[in-house]
Amino acid sequence: MRAPRAQARALWRIHMLRGRVGLFRLHTLSGTPDPTAIPVIMCLWNRPQRIESILSQLDAQSDPRPVRLLLWNNKAANDDFYRAQIAAYERTGSLTSVEYVNSGQNLGGLARFFLARRLLRSGYRGHFVMLDDDQDVTASFTGSLLTTAAAREISGWWAYNYVDSHWNRTETAPGRIADYVGTGGAICDIEIVRDRTFFTSLPQRFAFLEDQWMCAYAKSRGWAVRKAEVDISFVLHESNQFLLMADLKNEFREYLQTARLDRKPS
Repeated sequence: MRAPRAQARALWRIHMLRGRVGLFRLHTLSGTPDPTAIPVIMCLWNRPQRIESILSQLDAQSDPRPVRLLLWNNKAANDDFYRAQIAAYERTGSLTSVEYVNSGQNLGGLARFFLARRLLRSGYRGHFVMLDDDQDVTASFTGSLLTTAAAREISGWWAYNYVDSHWNRTETAPGRIADYVGTGGAICDIEIVRDRTFFTSLPQRFAFLEDQWMCAYAKSRGWAVRKAEVDISFVLHESNQFLLMADLKNEFREYLQTARLDRKPS
């Protein structure tokens, strides 16, 4: 009989495999996906009260390119609430569709890249936008990010350059190269998930630090990571979980400084 830790590792490998090959149910809950729309991908966890604001803010985008919203719910207990809220929302603007995955297990922010890979495998090319559910955006959000989009680049609002740790850092000026860009409020070339090593090279211990992983993986392949000029504000600070992983973030930064990112972790 397997020990609990070995069972957990085996279960994680199964979820990772199913995620990267697209073996999950993506339901269209509103509208019809538009192949010309800019995909906005979000992971949902413990802020269900935010869903109506998210829908209305993305529906109010001023850029002429429409928005295709893809949601991954990591907390199945909130499934009925999200479905009801999305069904009740009347789209009147740029939001052409809302697609949704209800996950039986919390896979963290890494799940957004499962959705990106699903888009890539379905034929989508170009860029996708990432947003977190503790962020408020203005009508210029997608338009501002689209002006920064470039091949083999990640551009985002939450950007820093390191001094000597993940937390000892300086803010990056708009347009400048950064050591770190957060996933929330960022635009990324979808080619980042073409190679399965994006998933297979990530150690399970650091699987919930997908923001650091995204940046390090991109840089290891010669991509640019830079600061975007975009208008975003944080809400619900008290529900942030990143402080619980403060030490782990520094540990991961040290790991990434010497790791071979094209190999499976030992």
